[in-house]
Amino acid sequence: MTASPQPPMIGAGCDHLAWVNATLASDATGGRHVILPGQMRPLRPDWRVVGRAFVVQACQDDNLAVNNAVKAPPPSGCVLVVGGHATSRTATIGDLMAHEFRNLGVAAIVTDGLIRDAQELRDLGMPVWCRGTTPTASVKSDPGHVGGSAVVGGIVVRDGDYVFADDDGVVIWPQSELDALVGNAGAKRDTDDARMIRLRANAPENR
Repeated sequence: MTASPQPPMIGAGCDHLAWVNATLASDATGGRHVILPGQMRPLRPDWRVVGRAFVVQACQDDNLAVNNAVKAPPPSGCVLVVGGHATSRTATIGDLMAHEFRNLGVAAIVTDGLIRDAQELRDLGMPVWCRGTTPTASVKSDPGHVGGSAVVGGIVVRDGDYVFADDDGVVIWPQSELDALVGNAGAKRDTDDARMIRLRANAPENR
């Protein structure tokens, strides 16, 4: 029996964007603001999230800033976005920290780094996008910073930016460009829907 697909996780204040997936979000930006194309993957392929970012700038192989974010605390319903780990060989988060963020109401976690306790995170049901997995824990010595802005996989992400993540990857919409990007996405959706209607009408079984 095939498992039922998971419903999308929609963060606080993002119900009006539930129809936008990562490919449509990328098309709306002309391919800009895609974090680590081809590398950012969800731990479960059926996970999908739309939400607003709360950012953490960590340091290579160091996740003290992520620990400090628990004390901030993050806004309920946000997507925690952690940068600074694109070349780290240690884990940004594990299952204990993920539990803490879930208890605080964080909708999902996106990091350009690695994670550990992968199976436990899948079982927890906390959607996570990352560069891969590792058993190795990070050190905790450099505080980095929590909130404001962060560089995540080469993309600048600010608190309140919009995050679209699914099995195709992770796309960021700057909040200052929201109206224009919604218009672009709507136009692309309408064009694609019309094309799909034509394709289905010309499918072999309909001839």
